[in-house]
Amino acid sequence: MKKVWKGFAAAVSAAAIAATGFIGATSANAVVTETASVNFTNWQSGNVVTPYLILNIESENIEAGNTNYVYSVNAANKAAVIAGMNAIKAEGAADIAANVTDADLIKAVLDGLNSTNVEQFATAFMGASPTAGNTINNASANIQQGYYLFDLTTVGGSGTAAGSNQYTKSRYMVDTVGSAGASITIKNGSVTLVKKVKDNPTDPETGSTNSGWNDSADYAIGDTVPFQLTGTLPEQYGEYNKYYYQFVDTMSAGLTYSGNDKVTIKSGSTDLTNCFDIASEGTGPTTLKFTAKNKNLKTCAAAAGLKAGDSIVVEYEATLNDHAVIGTAGNPNTAKLVFSNDPKQQGEGDTAETPEDLVKVFTYDFQGTKEFTITPNDNDLPVFKLTNTSTNKVYDNLRVTKQDGTYKFDVKGIDAGAYKLEETYTPAGFNKAADVMFTLKAEHDAESTNPQVTITVTPTIENAASGTTTGAAATVVNTGGNKLPETGGMGTTVLYAAGAAIVLIAGIGLAVVLRRRQA
Repeated sequence: MKKVWKGFAAAVSAAAIAATGFIGATSANAVVTETASVNFTNWQSGNVVTPYLILNIESENIEAGNTNYVYSVNAANKAAVIAGMNAIKAEGAADIAANVTDADLIKAVLDGLNSTNVEQFATAFMGASPTAGNTINNASANIQQGYYLFDLTTVGGSGTAAGSNQYTKSRYMVDTVGSAGASITIKNGSVTLVKKVKDNPTDPETGSTNSGWNDSADYAIGDTVPFQLTGTLPEQYGEYNKYYYQFVDTMSAGLTYSGNDKVTIKSGSTDLTNCFDIASEGTGPTTLKFTAKNKNLKTCAAAAGLKAGDSIVVEYEATLNDHAVIGTAGNPNTAKLVFSNDPKQQGEGDTAETPEDLVKVFTYDFQGTKEFTITPNDNDLPVFKLTNTSTNKVYDNLRVTKQDGTYKFDVKGIDAGAYKLEETYTPAGFNKAADVMFTLKAEHDAESTNPQVTITVTPTIENAASGTTTGAAATVVNTGGNKLPETGGMGTTVLYAAGAAIVLIAGIGLAVVLRRRQA
């Protein structure tokens, strides 16, 4: 990276100093005060660039393929130019005096400033409190013609919180803005942080996420949930002598950090776990922060091979606990990176933060309603068992209770899957309820800045179960009044018919006898 920077700085320095024909001023010429356009590439919305006029332009000579300028020292910043040149002077050379002539100072700049010391010059120049020009807030602006040092004083870009930004600050930039203008590339880069959660590989009903690393997942309470953080190193990483790098992960109350022994940090196949101080703050159910910090990544032997653009991956585990939010709201988990962002300053003293990246863990419930065909004994109510037949996880001893006149039972914190509900205890005077079979399917976003979930419940028997915003629901009916066994059938019917015939015959006989007596 240093070679790349040196090559780039050489090009800038050559364009700004040598190729332009860096010629001393003559008193016969007047300073050019006309403006010209300066255009910045690699511009981010919100950037602010401050220009510092080092040298005035007094004249220019445009020839085929080459432009020569006559410069004079800008009086307002002469002391700063002297400070910059004294910072890069040859070892043992005398300091440039404050009363040096413009011609001698420009010659010193021409002879002494080069690609290897331009940053050192700029640092000393800025340290001497030079006078700034009007700040530049757009990718294109008109400024007075001259030889400038440009400082990216505010880094633009978007962030989800105040002060968050993935973009780094830039090296100082120097260039001549002549009548034809100038095009300058801002020499900064970016640091990114991506957070993922691994979906449950044993759950066949999770929809499009396919059990990989995604922005959402669903689990049952008590399950172990794997998380992954991937951070990158900026384009200027090779220019830092010290480099601060910290992962900050914030969990919601429904997640409990499993502990430092469950953390691995790698770059490719290189284990960097011992390069970081791993710590946690707070305990569930309050918000907990998990951090992995290195005050100077450059001092870790294992990290010696890291270079610009490389990724550092943290993997850790948490447990979904009883404080988990049930249903479509989900349990959020966010992470960000705190990193050195100014190659001019180095280390922990000047850091920035990436925008936070959010993932969600969803969990669901089953809500049962019990109905009876006759009034039950409230002290003798049914008991149920719910089985996730996809994972063989059993929720047993689900007791029915009376709540505001309604009989209810439920299970909180279940995963998606196929389920069987069965009554394991039936009160006296009632018949055992039929089993309820259903599938709870959850389609949650694999890629999203704010993951959502859609819950679908498919019953095996029509109307046996339905979906809700939190999971599945079913109404189970117990029929009451035991039926006595029937032992009659057609024989009884025949007997009743025969009996009726006998009664009829007896009646007729009695009527005949009475008539005879009357006769």
